[in-house]
Amino acid sequence: MNYVLLLIHALLPCIHAVARFEPTSVTDVSLVIRMIKGNNVSSFDMSIQIFDLDRLIEYRKTQLKGSTRDQLFSFDGLTPGTWFAFRIHYQLHYENSKEPKHDLKTKQEIIVRTKESQHEDPTKINDSIAYIDDLFLTKDNIYIGVASVFKDTKKVITVIVPELRCSKGVLKPLAQQVIHHASFHFDLTPLGDSDKTCSRICVFPFLRVAIQNRTSETFRGKEWCGSIAEARKLVSSSETRFNLLNALFWELIGVLLIRSFS
Repeated sequence: MNYVLLLIHALLPCIHAVARFEPTSVTDVSLVIRMIKGNNVSSFDMSIQIFDLDRLIEYRKTQLKGSTRDQLFSFDGLTPGTWFAFRIHYQLHYENSKEPKHDLKTKQEIIVRTKESQHEDPTKINDSIAYIDDLFLTKDNIYIGVASVFKDTKKVITVIVPELRCSKGVLKPLAQQVIHHASFHFDLTPLGDSDKTCSRICVFPFLRVAIQNRTSETFRGKEWCGSIAEARKLVSSSETRFNLLNALFWELIGVLLIRSFS
């Protein structure tokens, strides 16, 4: 696990350095993606592995070619209400590139959950696998708590790499595995007493999954980056949802008790 955490830290700086793919729509049985940041790309080749993260299996393999940057690619035949990881190995061919060495081979992962039914809005994409659920600030400290949508750590391990971007540098506490909840402490004292404005918190999630008949696989999920104010809103909305569910639970218990004594 320590080796994996070190590798994650090493790869983060180059994550957004090249053209990448993003989901544009998700239905109960399909995912559609397109390329972004590909201004100088003339064509590309893709090899895609699809993993079912609920059943822990390799779902499918496929190969595709792209000739235009705005081309859409659809992956059909998926299972409704399921988390999938798409590992895309792709080679980019650049305009005015006469030598093969100028082409680039790279990869990325996209993690999404398919809709429960065909009636849900396909443009609302569920690709957030980790979220901030706690936040506490003092003069020289910021504490955040992070949770994962994957609760069964025997099947899927979630590792979080946090960052706090400040005017005098970037603070990077050690990555942690999420076991129900992961807590991170950003110590601002090394930044000095003056002008230590910290404008952005980032949470980078990674999944470690034991796929059947394979060695463990590591997938990078979609990061969340936002201001402290935005993080506070996330915590507030999370608490509101929890309180609502808690109230509904006790209301249901009350109804059952009344019926049992009537």
